[in-house]
Amino acid sequence: MDNESNQRFWHLLSKKLANEAIETELDELQAILVSNPGLHHQADLITEMWEQGSRRGNFANEGAYMRHVMKYKDEFFTDESKDTADTNVVSGEFADDKPSLLRSVFSPKMSFWTKRLTIISFTALIISVSGALYFFPWKKNAVAAATQEISSVVTKNGNRSKIVLPDGSQVWLNAGSSLDYNNSTFNKDLREVSLNGEAYFDVTRNESKPFIIHTKKMDIKVIGTTFNVRSYSDEKFAEAALLKGSIEVTLKDRDQKIFLKPNEKISVANENPKTETTPEKITTLKSNPVAVPQIVVKEIKPNPAYNIIGEIAWTQNKLYFDDESLEDIGHLMERWFGKKVTIANESLKTVHYTGNFENETMEEVLTYLKLSKSFNFRIGTDNVVIY
Repeated sequence: MDNESNQRFWHLLSKKLANEAIETELDELQAILVSNPGLHHQADLITEMWEQGSRRGNFANEGAYMRHVMKYKDEFFTDESKDTADTNVVSGEFADDKPSLLRSVFSPKMSFWTKRLTIISFTALIISVSGALYFFPWKKNAVAAATQEISSVVTKNGNRSKIVLPDGSQVWLNAGSSLDYNNSTFNKDLREVSLNGEAYFDVTRNESKPFIIHTKKMDIKVIGTTFNVRSYSDEKFAEAALLKGSIEVTLKDRDQKIFLKPNEKISVANENPKTETTPEKITTLKSNPVAVPQIVVKEIKPNPAYNIIGEIAWTQNKLYFDDESLEDIGHLMERWFGKKVTIANESLKTVHYTGNFENETMEEVLTYLKLSKSFNFRIGTDNVVIY
């Protein structure tokens, strides 16, 4: 990752934590994380620092933080009223014509909170390199160690993989997914991993060392059990499905814990959508907006027609979908076959299909689907167009 991209990552993360990032910036940040899985842990670390500081009252209460801010105050901060009056006026090192790291990241229009968060991000980056953490002394040893020896397992679209963690736990990683964990701290007091995408876990039981999976919307804590976690950033819902044992789900955007029993699953709305379009049935011409529940806990039911549990069908190398829209199936096929899917006909996106495939090619799957609702498709080297 080049220096410019690295600077951009910290800048975007700062804006996100300050609730100032627009949608395109959030998409850009997610793209950087997907391309650089090793940054996931650093992003989680900074987020945790910010949330810890918020809960304690104010970052300004930290003596070390204030000493740092005071030392660089002239360089980091400008008067907000002056920024508003004249954005061309800068002082200190910003007045220098020579490009610098700080000048490229900070802008006169940046709010106080974004500036402060950017300071925190850069500070954490510097500290992680030096291995010494002077802020947040209650976690300095754990955090300093956590910035080293990060292992990342990434599966590209069209591929799936299986890994065995240092504690003996087995993880099956679905296409377009990444799993990060720290070699130096894993299986010490805790067993922690970060997941972006989908994975099936068979966790080795150890009551003294809980196993925790961090995802965008929820954290999942287990002792020893078998379950599936699905957390793709481009999907409407994140899910955790429990096959046996028990898991504790902590929702990140609210102070709530949910305990799942065997054969239960939880679905959490990803971006808090308010409404969605009613699925189009072939005989339906009109669609009506319906409320989308933010959290749903329900029973896992095998499909008797195929004798399969849909939530873990992929672990058996089966491409399965039950009453899914063609738009969602398109995302699924992108990851399964490794080809970009574009649906050119908007009316086709909300048509729903059910299917179960194991060894079929992409052409065979699409040919089968068009028997229910006719459409045409064109398959290229690395893309597919449905129209």
